[in-house]
Amino acid sequence: MVRASGRDGADLLAGRSGGEIERPATRAEDAFRRIREELGQVAPRDPVTRKLGVRRDRLEILADICTRETFPVVVRWLSSATIPSRNTRRNYADDLRFWHDFAQELGHERFSIGCITRGDVTTWRLSEEQRGRADRSIARRLSALSSLTTYAAEEAQVFVPNPVGRANRPRIDRHDRTTATPVLEVDEIGALYDWAESLLDVVVTALVYTFAGRVSEWCEADIEDFHDGRSPVIDVTRKGNKGRVFPLPPLLADLLIKLIGGRTDGPLLLDSEGRRLDRHDVDRILTRLGKRAGVLLGRDVTPHVLRASRLTHMHDAGEKLEDIQTYADHADPATTLGYIKRRDEDKKRASQAAAGADLFSHQLDRWLVAA
Repeated sequence: MVRASGRDGADLLAGRSGGEIERPATRAEDAFRRIREELGQVAPRDPVTRKLGVRRDRLEILADICTRETFPVVVRWLSSATIPSRNTRRNYADDLRFWHDFAQELGHERFSIGCITRGDVTTWRLSEEQRGRADRSIARRLSALSSLTTYAAEEAQVFVPNPVGRANRPRIDRHDRTTATPVLEVDEIGALYDWAESLLDVVVTALVYTFAGRVSEWCEADIEDFHDGRSPVIDVTRKGNKGRVFPLPPLLADLLIKLIGGRTDGPLLLDSEGRRLDRHDVDRILTRLGKRAGVLLGRDVTPHVLRASRLTHMHDAGEKLEDIQTYADHADPATTLGYIKRRDEDKKRASQAAAGADLFSHQLDRWLVAA
């Protein structure tokens, strides 16, 4: 268990071993508290914490699964500018839990840097492919392992073999649409509202779709971030800790006021038991609405589906690329262009396919009326 709320945490970040000498609080201690907050907690519904039924700091979980020598390096790696965003830090921390499971399969009690070899990675990758794991998921987990190993080698200034080589990285086909985020049409978004069972369902769907945001923005928002008045606004912290202020449409502001119900502080969105809503809660809400509405058959409606849908609908409405990019807070216009190109490619392919069928429509039609 991590007790490094102060002294020990400073030692981990500074690369020192703990001592008995009393000293005043340091910047390193402040930094350790910051990374604890950045990594956040894992909800009780997470597979790792489900049996315990309580939230746990990701930092505590990492301390449990890593060796004593590796854990300080992991802390400094996750604290470094190598990983620029909070979401990526949390995803990488969660990915290490999977590598710990694999390390245990190999006979190691805990995960350590170097305990997984390049041959082990080849075995893991082939096994994941056999089990139907998507190439993008495999690539992300490999990226976490590779990033940590590279950081450790640079920090120690000694050669540390990277178990992830180019031969083990899946080739991602940019034209493969089977794993791309699907887009709901406007009437399908409307169907989600039609099947809402509570005001929370409506507000969650409206916030995620309307502002084309990421789920973490709304789960981490507090009532203090919502400023009611003649021109209501809400402060949102976006990817990379970028603060943004969005005007709230009056109707949505009124719904939010009704949902808050007079509370003056605490989380903006609460579950039925009065706890801060997390991404698992939001996923369940949207998945339930999607299944009841009968959209995306065979796939779940997720927050990213709503984000992709909103950006696509802005393109359909004639919004300029740079305006969509700004609204989405994409650092690279190529990311925004990806949504638009998929939409335009779909329309073009549909037109080309229709033209091919129309050439022989009279021959094809007779099979519809044949006895």
